[in-house]
Amino acid sequence: MAAALMTAGCSSSPTAAPPASGPASSSPSPSASTARPSATPTSPFCLNLSFFQAGVIAYSAEVGAAIEGEPLDFKELRRKAALIADAGEPMQASAPADIAEEFRTVLKAIDTSVSNLKSGANANDVLDPVYGKRNRAAFDAVEDYDCGGGDG
Repeated sequence: MAAALMTAGCSSSPTAAPPASGPASSSPSPSASTARPSATPTSPFCLNLSFFQAGVIAYSAEVGAAIEGEPLDFKELRRKAALIADAGEPMQASAPADIAEEFRTVLKAIDTSVSNLKSGANANDVLDPVYGKRNRAAFDAVEDYDCGGGDG
C-alpha cells in the first residue's frame, strides 16, 4: 500500500481533481481570528491533505519498524520525507488556524527524524520525533483532520 501511495505522489500533479464527494455543507462561520481563512476544498492545504496524510502514515510506519528491531532503509525514508516536505511546504500558507500549529509540528518532527538518519545513530533519535509524547498529539490531529468538516 505504501508503494502505491508513493507512486501516486510522483505524478507531480498538485492540482489534480479532488475525489468526488457529497454535497458541500460547509458554510463560513464567523471567526474571532482573521489570521487565516477557513480551509476551502480548493485550497492547497485541502487539495494535498490526503496525500500528505498518507505520506506521514507511510513514513511513520517505516520508522516504527525500528521498534520491532527491523533495520531502517535510510534512502527510502529520506525519499518519503522529501515527498512529505515537498507536499507540505505549499500547504502551510493555507493551513486552517485550527490545525496550523500541529501541521507545522509534524513537518518539523519529520525533518528532525530524517536529519538523524546517519550511520551509527541511535534509533530513538529517529523514532522520538515521530512517536514521542511531545509530538504524538500533533501527528494524531493531522492524521484525523478533515477539510470537509464531515462527521464521518
